[in-house]
Amino acid sequence: MSGRVIPWVGAVAPVALLALVGLGGCSGASDSSESGGGDAAMAGAGSGGLPVSRGGGAGAVAVAGATPSLGGATNAGGSLNLGIGGSSGSSGAGGAGGAGGAAGTAACSAETREGKRVPLDMYFLVDSSRSMTEDVARGNKWELVSQALSDFLNAPRNAELGTGIGYFPNLVSTDCTAPADDCICIDSLNLCFSTGDRSCSVADYEKPAVPLALSANSAEIVADLASHVVDGGTPTRPAVEGALEYLNGWASQHPERKSVLVLTTDGEPTECDANTPEDVAATAAAALAGPYAIQTFVIGVGDSLDNLDLVAKAGGTERAFLVDTAGDVATAFADALDKIRGAATSCDFAIPTEGTAGQKIDPHQVNVRYAMKAGGSSTLVPQVFQNDPKNCGTADGWYFDNPSAPSLIRLCGSTCQALNGGSIAIEFGCDTVVQQPR
Repeated sequence: MSGRVIPWVGAVAPVALLALVGLGGCSGASDSSESGGGDAAMAGAGSGGLPVSRGGGAGAVAVAGATPSLGGATNAGGSLNLGIGGSSGSSGAGGAGGAGGAAGTAACSAETREGKRVPLDMYFLVDSSRSMTEDVARGNKWELVSQALSDFLNAPRNAELGTGIGYFPNLVSTDCTAPADDCICIDSLNLCFSTGDRSCSVADYEKPAVPLALSANSAEIVADLASHVVDGGTPTRPAVEGALEYLNGWASQHPERKSVLVLTTDGEPTECDANTPEDVAATAAAALAGPYAIQTFVIGVGDSLDNLDLVAKAGGTERAFLVDTAGDVATAFADALDKIRGAATSCDFAIPTEGTAGQKIDPHQVNVRYAMKAGGSSTLVPQVFQNDPKNCGTADGWYFDNPSAPSLIRLCGSTCQALNGGSIAIEFGCDTVVQQPR
């Protein structure tokens, strides 16, 4: 997906050099205007010019020193204003945050609506191996971790999360069927039995103990944690692979939601074939590169768990959260959960397919603006070059989930992080401003 490439000129100052009419991204107040479909930008004092894109034959000029106003409500912390517009016929020279004066400059008129973040689903894959019963300060690891997770699930602030849980190892029964791992059969007695205490089968981990649900199910998960049997080894790779297979299936049925995996373990992988930290990392990387871009967050409980960073980085979350068992395990684990929830909170925003009057939204006429605080001055954020998230880099930007049939606007990492302290306005109806090739 690409719109017209409009270059950035000079540095963009924190205070945007635009005066806006409502949310019409092309309706700059100006001392002079351009008609007939050209684009223009005037350099601001000491700051360079700011590119302005416009569609529908609208003229637009950036004016140095004007303080913009995003028409309609803006909310700090992530709500969006969506403007859907065509062309209107009047704007003029404007003061701070407004426009007025002589008519005659064509402008985008906007229909404003509030956007919604894509809801978040967190699937917890919890290590319940024998080592989790080890005593640490204030209890044993399993008791402290399960209590902290229960408190997180019961917190009112997390009531809107979709949640589910699975465990590893999946303990096997004494009955088995050849040629399963660790299965010995005596043909003359028609008897098979297992010599292991855990399953290495990916299929066994595709079945959650408590499935994800669209309605609140925290009480069910908390009860399951309280009754779960803790024993066995650490077959991390098959467990992660199975959990991610489950999440991919869930995401395919609920593409309007964001799904993430939260892996908790107290040790490096043991037992089973292809079960090294590198194998687990490769599994996480495959899910991140898959159609639903599922991230894997990791919490390590104990010492010597630096290899878990491999898994976290491969899963798109940079590094693992490590809980020191010599300290307050419950508090540290709870803090890690809160940070993961904050990091996982979606920076995907649904866009409507049409306006209230039934007009189709042109994906070539979408622009995004970011304000450091509600009602404050805004900065134009360009679409990444060729709509490729690899071009995000460290700069602000955004891209569509599907260039041919977009349903979501996805913010690049730096823009997403900054959104916690500001607001976003998305404008429809003016030619898209796109990053220059790097």
